[in-house]
Parts: sequence; structure tokens; C-alpha cells
Amino acid sequence: MKKMVLAVLGGILMTTATAHAEHKLLVTDVLDQKQVEAQALFEYSHSKGDVTILGESGKRTLNATESLYSVGVGLGHGLEVSASIPYVFSERDKLQMNGLDPEQERRDGFGDLALQAKYRLVGGEEAPYTVVAGLGVKFDTAGDSQAGTGTTDLIPFIAASANLGHHNTPYAIYRATIRNHDEYDTHTISLGFEKELNHTVTIDAKVDANFNTATRDVTANEDFTFEVSSYLQMAHNFYLLPSVAYVVATDYRSKDDAVRVGSADGFRAGLSLYYLF
Repeated sequence: MKKMVLAVLGGILMTTATAHAEHKLLVTDVLDQKQVEAQALFEYSHSKGDVTILGESGKRTLNATESLYSVGVGLGHGLEVSASIPYVFSERDKLQMNGLDPEQERRDGFGDLALQAKYRLVGGEEAPYTVVAGLGVKFDTAGDSQAGTGTTDLIPFIAASANLGHHNTPYAIYRATIRNHDEYDTHTISLGFEKELNHTVTIDAKVDANFNTATRDVTANEDFTFEVSSYLQMAHNFYLLPSVAYVVATDYRSKDDAVRVGSADGFRAGLSLYYLF
């Protein structure tokens, strides 16, 4: 059965010498030449929903504890490249049908390696607005024995932000995830707002709408994430990023009507480390 993947980006980075601490967490930020960032996200997620198989009803529960590690490098002239890899400590996908023993799928280990390039089209840190575009590639590197998805993905995106003054920055992102092996594609629209309260605390609120296409086997569906995170400066250019999110997904079914997965919801809690060199 098609899996719902709940995931969110967080950070750990490392810095150059500047007059005061800074971060490059906004999607339209691009590292300067020779700047390097490293990031680590640790996250727990839980979701639950109804399932019907051949007329029999049941519940499906997904619990996951995972992490994401990434490094980015500024190449100058508005160009940045990065690499990331996830590690799943534990993922438990349990199906409990009425009157039957539960079935459970388990995954752990490293996920697939991903590379990304991002280029600033217009704007910059002091500009009234900034637009960046990029392309990511997630390779099928983990294999069936670990926590890979079994697909190679192309991920083009474009993002824009506006500098409204007084440290208020709204932003928007469009991202497409195009998968091979006849798996579903995902089109994501994100709207967010970043507010710097002071040099120590920044708040970021974001809504993601993911539209998953139909495949030969299952119908299309959507899922939505409502997330609030903050950047807490712990030392010069070193931050903690706690986050919480609520996730809700619409129902989908197999094309032969044998399986129907009802609407599901859940939550996600994360903690990231961020350091910019």
C-alpha cells in the first residue's frame, strides 16, 4: 500500500566571522562564496486513520523516529549546492483489522542520498524581494534493506520572499517531486511567514499543501501540514530549532476498490541544530 511520508526540514549549520550572529534558514537565502552550512534534524511523527480492505474495516497507525543530515556550500554569484541523507531510527507501520492479529511493517537505517543546487534569480538580503530557483535529485541509494523509497526523484522548485521591513518576511514555494517506476508525483505549494523578534529568537509559521497524483493502482490524494518553528540562538551562529506540526491527509483507494484508506491525521515534533561557517 502507498505510504504517507511525513517529513519537514530543519537545520544545523556553522559560520564565518560577522558583526553579529546570522542564519541562512529562509528558503530564499543563498550562502555567500566559501560559506558552509551543516544541519541535523531529529524528528518524531505519529499518524492514524481508517482502512477498509475487501469490506472489512480497521485502523492504520504510523510511528516514526528519524533524522536528516545535510551540508551546503556557497559557490558565489548567487549559487549554492547541498547534499543530504536521512537516517531512520525506527518506523513502524501497523495495520489492525477487526478480529485479526495486527500486521506490522518495520524500517530503519539510512535513506537515499539527495543533491540540490539553488540559484538566486533576483534580489538578495537587503532587496525588497528575492526569487530563487533550484533542482534537487534524490537517488535510489539505500536499497530495500534500509529506509530508501525505491525511486529516483527529480525535484525542481521556485521560491520567492518579500522584505516588508521590521524583520517581517512572507514567502512562498512551489516544488514538484517527480518519481520513476510509475510511483505517484507530488506538487507542493507552501506559504509561510518569518518574524525576527530579536537577535536571539525568530518565529516561522508555514502551511504546506501536497497534491499527490494518481498511479495505475491508486487514486490521487492530498495532505496538508501546519507547522510552527523557531530559531533560538545559543551561541555565535549556532541555533536550536524546535518545531511542531499538525498533518492531515485525505482518503484514497485502489483502482479496483479492494482497498480504501480513509482520511488520517497526526502530529510531528522536531528539534534541529544549525551552525553556519
